[in-house]
Amino acid sequence: MNRELMVRNDAVCVLLFDPVADKILLIEQFRPAVLNSDSPWLLELVAGMVEEGESDEDVARRESLEEAGVTVKRLAYMFKFVPSPGGLVEYLRMYAGEFDSRSVDTSQVHGVDNEHEDIKLHLMSADDAIDLLKHDVENASTIMGLQWFALNKSQLVSQWRAES
Repeated sequence: MNRELMVRNDAVCVLLFDPVADKILLIEQFRPAVLNSDSPWLLELVAGMVEEGESDEDVARRESLEEAGVTVKRLAYMFKFVPSPGGLVEYLRMYAGEFDSRSVDTSQVHGVDNEHEDIKLHLMSADDAIDLLKHDVENASTIMGLQWFALNKSQLVSQWRAES
């Protein structure tokens, strides 16, 4: 039996969380493959492909700066998953990234020009971000990241406080 597989590098997703202000930063990007939605603009976590020689932490920090203009103070591993095990050779590894929301400018467009990224920022309370799960989030990594956060927020905050 022949099977068709799409082989891609693994990727890293980052849920950006400011535990002092209790805020989450999501990005909004145009996704041309989203055909059956009200809009091809999706709310997402920061994410990027792991390039040769990069660690997950390197990717998380690089993408947070490129896509959201923020510096990640520390990272906490959340989980990993296979987005489409029937035909895609790729793992997504999920992290929570601590950042300072006071440095966020939601009026600027972010992204890398040669990657044709026009990224809008959405800074919101952690509760408002979790509420988005009811109707406003359509991609799997963001849904899973916000669900993990809803279940583990107090442990994450305690962990980061203990490390301070």
